Amino acid sequence: MQEVYKNIFMEALPLPNNPLKNLNLFIIKGESRSMIVDCGFNLEETKQRMLDVFEKYALDFDKTILYLTHLHSDHVGLATFLRERGVEVYISQVDGKILNNPDATWAATYTNAMLQGLSEDNFKIEEHPGYQYAIEGKLDFREAIVGERLSIDDYEFEILDLAGHTPGMTGLYERKHKLLFCGDHILQRITPNITFWGFQYGDSLGTYLKNLDKVYDLDVKHLFSSHRELVKDHRERIDELKDHHEKRLEEVKKALALKKYSSVRDVTKQMHWDIKSRNFDEFPQSQKSFATGEAHAHLEYLRHRGQADYIQKDEKLYYFLLV
Repeated sequence: MQEVYKNIFMEALPLPNNPLKNLNLFIIKGESRSMIVDCGFNLEETKQRMLDVFEKYALDFDKTILYLTHLHSDHVGLATFLRERGVEVYISQVDGKILNNPDATWAATYTNAMLQGLSEDNFKIEEHPGYQYAIEGKLDFREAIVGERLSIDDYEFEILDLAGHTPGMTGLYERKHKLLFCGDHILQRITPNITFWGFQYGDSLGTYLKNLDKVYDLDVKHLFSSHRELVKDHRERIDELKDHHEKRLEEVKKALALKKYSSVRDVTKQMHWDIKSRNFDEFPQSQKSFATGEAHAHLEYLRHRGQADYIQKDEKLYYFLLV
């Protein structure tokens, strides 16, 4: 346990068999009601850990808010478990709708994988960690509306649009105390995965970079992110993240220049990945999915700026440079 600010505590929720290792669980302890931010995988050991947290901080289920920054399973896995015990749950309408329509969501994930060329890797949804540790059942939630406020004693948190990592990701900004709970929007040392969600969601990387600029302009003294160590200087870290994506875009353009038409998988194989495997073919299945999704987001960023385009052939997308 660590008190990271007055009446704000951080606990580590284990994420077994996951390179992220832990979720930073934040508890904002109030007199009349409290709030926790995100809730970990849907696993029996995580359920017990969460119950221990409620007991340790003397949290009343009926007087506690669960604020979900976004829909990924390491953030929402226990949401229905806690909702059934009386906890009030907030998530954006966009992410909540995706979360509550799992059949369509996982079908779309599979379709995207085929468009990207992962049929060559025998892609299986069942091996995706988001599928393995997903929420149980439908979630009864209140919509987290951008601009609205949630009060916990002296804290008044404003809901911010931080879309990019997911289509409807949000955060909580406390202006007076200069605090920001940002989920996976900004992480120290780790680069948040920005993936292709489908053409209907537009340019996810462009949206992410725009929302990085939004946070850059905020007065933030304490940034509470969801994994690993906390970010000490949000502007310095944002500059690093933007530089990372500029280099990624150059990698993508160099990969596209190698031949006339390239599948997303072709481009992914030419990029550098910080994974302990000799090459793309040896990546774990889940990492292949994450990598191609990220490469696809960068390809779509270039397409939205008139620098690349694609054709579709044999149920695959093939991208090419325009300039």
